[in-house]
Amino acid sequence: MFFARNRGVRFGKVARRLCFRTLCFGSPGWAWKKVHFSDFGTGICSGLNPHMVLVGESGGGKSNAAKVMVERLWRSGANVAILDPHDEYLGVADAISADIYDAASSGINIFEPDGMSEKEKASELTGMFRRAFRLGDVQSYTLYRCIMSTYSYVGRQGSVPTVHNLMFTLRSFGKNAGVAEKRVLESLERRMAVIDTGSFSRATDMGRIVNGNSLFLLSRLHTAEAQAVYLEGFLRKVYSHMLTLEKGGRHRLYIVIDEAERIGDNPILGKLAAEGRKYGIGIIATSQRSKALDKDLRSNSSVFISFYHREPEELNYISNFMAGGTELGRFSEVRKGIRSLRIGEAMVTDHHGRVYVVKFDRHCGRDFSIRHSIVRQAERGAEKGELAAGMPGACSAEEIECAIGRLVGSGQLLEHNIEGGRYAGRWYISRPRNSAEHDIRVNLISRRLSEMGLQNKVYNSSFGPDIVAQLDGKSIAVEYETGLKSIKDTEGMIASRRKYYCRTVIVVNDAHYQEYARLFGNDVMAFSNVENVADAVKASLC
Repeated sequence: MFFARNRGVRFGKVARRLCFRTLCFGSPGWAWKKVHFSDFGTGICSGLNPHMVLVGESGGGKSNAAKVMVERLWRSGANVAILDPHDEYLGVADAISADIYDAASSGINIFEPDGMSEKEKASELTGMFRRAFRLGDVQSYTLYRCIMSTYSYVGRQGSVPTVHNLMFTLRSFGKNAGVAEKRVLESLERRMAVIDTGSFSRATDMGRIVNGNSLFLLSRLHTAEAQAVYLEGFLRKVYSHMLTLEKGGRHRLYIVIDEAERIGDNPILGKLAAEGRKYGIGIIATSQRSKALDKDLRSNSSVFISFYHREPEELNYISNFMAGGTELGRFSEVRKGIRSLRIGEAMVTDHHGRVYVVKFDRHCGRDFSIRHSIVRQAERGAEKGELAAGMPGACSAEEIECAIGRLVGSGQLLEHNIEGGRYAGRWYISRPRNSAEHDIRVNLISRRLSEMGLQNKVYNSSFGPDIVAQLDGKSIAVEYETGLKSIKDTEGMIASRRKYYCRTVIVVNDAHYQEYARLFGNDVMAFSNVENVADAVKASLC
């Protein structure tokens, strides 16, 4: 029940209600009546349609209301998955112990069949790309052919395709295409390049998402098209997984979609809204423009919440929607009520058609996540003291220590101890390409070179040096060896570096330094100390 007296999950306080009563001079009409001691909220086991839509201009209080809803629904036993385009829910993620996924690196493979045939999945993907990139008929048909070809080729190898495989197919088709078709393929390749990242090529455990709490950060997907594809791809995976669940009244998951207009009038929102209640899936969507949302989501939402609006067309639409028509001045009263809302206040209509004004409670949590801040700072390696100093807000040493322990325990953070020297201490790194020791040491060497005024770049890949340092047109390759690679492989690496670089510097793990001694020469030097390496590189380039 959404208009209750001290029942369910409380989100705020009801201030006044729109009532039909006798006005001055004896004429009946609609007017606002003050309400006392009534809470606004819901019960997650009430059996009602769980979907809620929040609309309003920026700064009116939508995000605050959504954060209050998320935390209190979680405390009542519901799971939450948040799709956040501006990193606004990081503090909430820490409060509800949610897993944090950066969409730039923790992605979804939109090519996974999810129980569909290849033709069905290819058709679905074509429609998704057509909506996101605004493709025409010819482009859509050409893309469909390329997707089917990709499934056929990669499927023969026993693998699931990725966006990278599709890009290869587009280029392959272009080599043998006529002039007109080649233009279409080149246009598709340019547009699809924005999603040719790891974000759309890695699998996500949807069971973990549905049965836990999660936050998906979309801010590092820098284009609206990439965010739209990610949002629709994620929601389609939730829908496919939802169909495997047992039907029941228990609310398993609330999906919070911030700025839902990014996905637009999309059919997947309507399908989730129409069928989600039976499987315990609810949607909380926020948007600045209600008309940009899918109409089935609007019509299937038990609660519609509007914050302050002043744009005439949008204001008229929302007022008509909430009033349910223009009978006896109800539309006029709703319209005036929306224009008079203050920050934090919203007009609400529930599944019974009642209209009232609610003052939402204030969310008092942090606006940053300790865990996410640690992961971001440790991308290139960081010492524990640096992690504490780099926090965007105040937090205790115990909180930082607890967050580090949790991240290390989950494998999101790896550690490496350095004894002696300038960089002595315990170092941490997130998402290393190689071992923690290797990537931390490589980044420390780069840091030391920069401190000495030497321009350098970390490559840290299998196709080039770990670091390339440059000065006055000279280039030198710097490699770090942990001792796990065989001497023969190292000799082959040195031979390939000699073709392109004037000198190769090898930094060796102390325990294996003597094993590499026979590799030293006029153009190959080896050190076990980061400070000495920096001095040697500078001397070599000067």
